[in-house]
Amino acid sequence: MLLLFPPVAKPCEPPAGIALLSSALKENGIDCKCVDANVDGLLWLINSVGKDKATDSWTRRALKNRAALLNDLGNPDLYTNFDRYHQRVYDLNRLVAVSVDRSRFKISLSDYSDNQLSSVDSTALLDSGALYQENPFFPYFEEKLRPVIESWDHPWIGISLCYLNQALVSFALAGWIRDNFPGKILVMGGGLVSSWMSRPDFNNPFSSLIDHLVKGEGESPLLALLGKPGIEKKHYVPDYGFADNHAYIAPAKILPFRGSIGCYWSKCRFCPEKAETRPYSTQRADRVLGDLDLMAENHNPEVVHFIDNAVTPAFLRALSRQTCTFKWYGFVRFEKDFADPQFCRALKQSGCEMLKLGLESGDQKVLEEMGKGTDLELASATLANLKAAGILTFVYLLFGTHYEDEAAAHRTLDYIKAHKSDIDYLNLSVFNLPKFSEDAKGLVTHEFYHGDLSLYLNFEHPWGWTRRNVKSFIDKEFKKQLGVGSRFRKNPAFFSSNHAMFFNNLD
Repeated sequence: MLLLFPPVAKPCEPPAGIALLSSALKENGIDCKCVDANVDGLLWLINSVGKDKATDSWTRRALKNRAALLNDLGNPDLYTNFDRYHQRVYDLNRLVAVSVDRSRFKISLSDYSDNQLSSVDSTALLDSGALYQENPFFPYFEEKLRPVIESWDHPWIGISLCYLNQALVSFALAGWIRDNFPGKILVMGGGLVSSWMSRPDFNNPFSSLIDHLVKGEGESPLLALLGKPGIEKKHYVPDYGFADNHAYIAPAKILPFRGSIGCYWSKCRFCPEKAETRPYSTQRADRVLGDLDLMAENHNPEVVHFIDNAVTPAFLRALSRQTCTFKWYGFVRFEKDFADPQFCRALKQSGCEMLKLGLESGDQKVLEEMGKGTDLELASATLANLKAAGILTFVYLLFGTHYEDEAAAHRTLDYIKAHKSDIDYLNLSVFNLPKFSEDAKGLVTHEFYHGDLSLYLNFEHPWGWTRRNVKSFIDKEFKKQLGVGSRFRKNPAFFSSNHAMFFNNLD
């Protein structure tokens, strides 16, 4: 089976999904080849920019330094200076942006949009498939993917659609394959496809283009489609052999690793995955650690990105007893283990460079109504202990839930101000209400995006804390008050937390 990961996603590490599928297929005797068309496609756009696009000094500078930009972003020395880093990233992104028709398309190193077609409308997605020649990546399909597909003897092709930014390109890719390789059998799966299929009103609108849609973890369904039904479900060690064929934009070899599926907490009422009722599963911590060691032995990562919804406490404890051959970072919850300074130091010694933590709110009542399960006193101790251990913290805040009013938002501001010396990065988000969540049933709602595949709703806030008011508060009060004399680091442009850990050794 040929597995393709389409643009656009952050091009700094290989996709975990197709690596797991590749492992499952190969382990069961099925030939498999993976292509990360995301990083290849973005680099193709960057390298396709000619002098005709250099109509301003910024683009001329970026074009002149194109090779140096890519080289510098792969050099750890660049990550000791935020200003130089951002200059390189913005220049490289400039080449991506000007490579397309900017009157219609908006493309960056992390985003994709088309002002004529919507990513949340099935008709528009099918139009993208029919009009694939209009897609900015069509020349890349022809030049780079055509030889790959022509040399692939097997009929099955899988497209991994994980993010909304990939949707229109994924369907353009599917339409191109259908027209040019009519004997191929198309399978589409991934996180976004699973979310669509979890809608109670989903009635597959893509049957004319896609032969098979796969919901959830794809290993067992793919094995069944390929003539291997009844294989016992298991966890596979990801196969990243394909990653060596791609030039990722990062100062180290980063490999994603997932020790669990779903979330072990699964009680946050605002979480879209709760509405999708995805089951949680994992293995014993020692078995997960064995899989991690095998992946490291096979592929020699310099950095491991744990992509679990939240790394389990048991696995964190197992990691704390190891001295890893790589650095690592990932998402965790505020658990009681972090109240122990020695545990935090042990994590640092194991290779932990950064932890991402979903605080969401600095108001205890809001956290309780969210079902977050976070105690602010424990959160304070966690942040202080991680700072003392030398582990970067990337803290996520969520404003505008229907549990929060303006006074609660100010309490969050006060909490962050009180703990700013212990927080390295902040991610500020405005709440989107999951369309099929329990909470949506009790609120007056309106369509957020117009499209039959939209996953979120706007709503009338019970205390008048509207999105407009929330955004004004963030821009005019929260950021302003924290901006004066603040020590918070800038979030790396476009790459955000995926590059953030590399700034742990600033001069």
